[in-house]
Amino acid sequence: MKTFSKVGAQGELTLRKIAKKSVDGLQRIAPAGGRVIVGHSETGHHHTVADAVEVYEAATAPAGMRVLYAIVKDPASLDHHRPFDTHESLALQPGMYEIRIGREYDPYADIARQQAD
Repeated sequence: MKTFSKVGAQGELTLRKIAKKSVDGLQRIAPAGGRVIVGHSETGHHHTVADAVEVYEAATAPAGMRVLYAIVKDPASLDHHRPFDTHESLALQPGMYEIRIGREYDPYADIARQQAD
């Protein structure tokens, strides 16, 4: 399992440990099957954290991007669910994290969209 102190990455996700921030007005992401999906995949190999981690989504992210805030109370991990070419799990120590899902530009559609893994 990989560790990091300030900035970590897993696929299209970038995690940054931050000082505590208010989550007032942010939408909490509900767990599904004991996990919270923080990075969706078109092929079902999602990036998830345990349901004990509170994850909130900012509604004001730039076009094509998602910005999430995770509150980790006990040590946890960010896991990638795919049977092959899996990204190594990232250890999450207690604290608050900002998670950004990258974006890419599609010149054919002339739009910015969420980056796919």
